[in-house]
Amino acid sequence: LGEAGEPIGYWLFPTHPGAWMLPGVRMASERIPAGDVLHVYRKRRPGQLRDVSWLAPVLLRLRDLGDYEAALLMKAKIEACLAAVVTEEGDEALTGAAAGLLRDAQGRAVESFEPGMILYRRGMGSVEVVNPSGGGSHAAFARRALEAAAVGAGLTYDQVSGDLTQANYSSLRAGKIEFRRLCEQVQYGMLIPMLVRPIAERFHAQGALLGLWGAEMPEGVSHVPPAHEMIDPLKDTTALIAQVRAGFVPQPEAVGAFGYDFRQAVEMIREANALLDEAGLALDTDPRRVAKSGAAQDAAQLAAVEIAATGAAAPLRQPTASQVELG
Repeated sequence: LGEAGEPIGYWLFPTHPGAWMLPGVRMASERIPAGDVLHVYRKRRPGQLRDVSWLAPVLLRLRDLGDYEAALLMKAKIEACLAAVVTEEGDEALTGAAAGLLRDAQGRAVESFEPGMILYRRGMGSVEVVNPSGGGSHAAFARRALEAAAVGAGLTYDQVSGDLTQANYSSLRAGKIEFRRLCEQVQYGMLIPMLVRPIAERFHAQGALLGLWGAEMPEGVSHVPPAHEMIDPLKDTTALIAQVRAGFVPQPEAVGAFGYDFRQAVEMIREANALLDEAGLALDTDPRRVAKSGAAQDAAQLAAVEIAATGAAAPLRQPTASQVELG
């Protein structure tokens, strides 16, 4: 760290500690200038230099769940090994098959469980069939533990467990709204400013040194993250169209929600329309020729489209009777 507490360098290994290396080769860390390192982490307060794992709040709970399931599995294995306990009169308890006592070479009794084995012991004489107990409330306990872990990690239960048995459109959409807000915070507050933008600036600087373009960073550079998948494309698209038509959402923002740059999207649409006009095709998805109801646009609209497509001059309109009288 520098005098002001800012990082000026990082000690890093040249290769990953888990990578293959020649036997006997010792790996030593090297000092890398801070300007050559992109330290990506989620800043939660001013002056924060590092962060902890996002799973830190739920690691203990997940470990307890793992221990509980391991104990439950061991319990089930032991219960599967016991079949019956035969109590008979005798001087010592026999353990093993019904034919006799099993001992090792040193004469010690074998103390191991096997599936379906029968245990013998002294007593008044009876047969007790072992009745294994069920898992009890394991499913409810595991679900509650995973729900708590999901909340602590900022995720939804279905994303952590993959369980969609009790989910519907409304619950999925409500959960995804919060998750997408978290994703946008990570994308625009961490990944873009701390990773994507520095890489773009370094790329532009290297190109400027090679004389490929000017030294000044061009204006209007935007970084568009990948789009989120729609839960119900029909409902979501209908709602988005209504928001754009009402002016609540700018069209560039609506296009960016699908992972496209608005300028590139406009150019792609222009090229696609030119190819369709050249081929003489009219698709239902072309609002220039087909109305929202599925019917063809009116004659004036179609004529305007043809003029724009062919570059022909607009035909002269015949004056109306009122215009002739005024003239």
